[in-house]
Amino acid sequence: MIRIGKYIIENLTVGMYSESKIIFREYIQNAADQIDLARKNNMFPNEKLSIDITIDNNTRSIIIKDNATGIPSGDVSKKLGDVADSNKEVGIDKGFRGIGRLGGLAYCDTLRFVTTYKGEKLKTIMNWDAKALLELIQDKDAKDSAQEILNQVISYKTEQCDEEEHFFIVEMINIRKDNHELLNVDEVRKYVASNAPVPYSNKFIYRNEIYNFMRENSILLNEYEIYVNDEVIHKNYGTYLYENISGQAKKYDEIFNIRITKIERDNGEVLAWMWYGISRYEKAIPESVNEMRGLRLRQSNIQLGDDRTLTKFFKESRGNSYFVGEIHVIHKELIPNARRDYFNENIIRYEFEVILQEYFETLHKLYHGANKAKIAYRKNINLKLKEQEYQDKQSNGFVNEKERETIERELKTKDEENCKAERDLKNLIEKTSESDPLVEVIKKIKEKFKSEIKEINRPDVDIKKRTKKAVKPPNTPGYVTQCLSKLDKKQQKLVSRIYGVIKDELQEDLSNELINKIQNELNK
Repeated sequence: MIRIGKYIIENLTVGMYSESKIIFREYIQNAADQIDLARKNNMFPNEKLSIDITIDNNTRSIIIKDNATGIPSGDVSKKLGDVADSNKEVGIDKGFRGIGRLGGLAYCDTLRFVTTYKGEKLKTIMNWDAKALLELIQDKDAKDSAQEILNQVISYKTEQCDEEEHFFIVEMINIRKDNHELLNVDEVRKYVASNAPVPYSNKFIYRNEIYNFMRENSILLNEYEIYVNDEVIHKNYGTYLYENISGQAKKYDEIFNIRITKIERDNGEVLAWMWYGISRYEKAIPESVNEMRGLRLRQSNIQLGDDRTLTKFFKESRGNSYFVGEIHVIHKELIPNARRDYFNENIIRYEFEVILQEYFETLHKLYHGANKAKIAYRKNINLKLKEQEYQDKQSNGFVNEKERETIERELKTKDEENCKAERDLKNLIEKTSESDPLVEVIKKIKEKFKSEIKEINRPDVDIKKRTKKAVKPPNTPGYVTQCLSKLDKKQQKLVSRIYGVIKDELQEDLSNELINKIQNELNK
């Protein structure tokens, strides 16, 4: 007779998941499957079906409840007691291995399932003594099999209830101290928003565009009403991207459009569909102030892995962090692995990866093209700033000939750099088709730089208001010392040498300020 050792239970609980909050995903997907079943069979047409998570820090308990089908009393032992055995269908149901319900055993002292089925007057309570289970697994002298240990830690009881009730409740009682993060309500809400099958937030203005695409292509919505401590949860996508400046989240870019596309095999069979945001791609999106950054992999609208799962398909590891969006896998043979952080190996997965890598090459070109455009416009602005500096010096006077030559040399360099950048941008635009999102991106980048260019090109009267200028008689030569009418030429030459030393030794703003003060003092 084949004997299954007790450590298989440890592998399916403590050793299964990379972080504790994954248990919320596991229980939510089981509840979602029962809601799907209730909807399919039109079991409760006049009721709002939902999933409610309640976190109580005082009692260190978590309750996850759905008001879907529940389980008939006679089926509880079979459906909840059997390990790694499920009658759910691969490729149809969200959970299908029969192990996700065990996840809570790793994080609490008692795991309890409470359920009833409409038409029955009994609710069944199944208790798992998780604390005793862990002690038996860790006891080196305990040689019991997995089945024998489960028989010791599982108990049942029934209670009377209203026959109209129908629900399934997961209770995690006395969360362990080293898993206190499970009781952090704000963090759990963020986790559920990122990972669970919830709707897009109303603040995400492109949600209707996504929903229209799904309707037009007969794609299942897979969205559920989920609450965490009475607050309804939505995916936290928004229009703006933020950066952290002195502890404050500041807008630096925005999603001004999205692209939606299918990912298909050569025969036209759809493997997945995706959407991603179009922005100016200013930089890799800062993680600390943008919860939903990165392209994310989802199946049945449940996230697989995290925001880094698709990083390997980009040429650069940073590539994925330039984007916001989702890839929704719909092919039945793309089957999530037991940890639900990626797919099992098969030929369909291989084809999916090849197509994905090719598509991500276009995304690589997109944010690199945006960077080339930004460089081109920045070079143009740098040239205009240097031209303005030269004009200001011509009006106010140079410190000495060395300064004139230096600025003229810098001006020439800026002009050459700008000409090259303009040629590169022109070539990039010529090679880009009108349907390429890069055309739209470049247009937005140009609009951003317009205000800077306008500021630089203001009339001289405005420039004088913003620039400190030394007092200078009209029609004098182009050196500031020639404004010092009280000094003879020899003295002016000496002061010019002093100004040269100041320019060499101090930063530009400090040297200009000091020279300006000396000028004013010598003119008194």
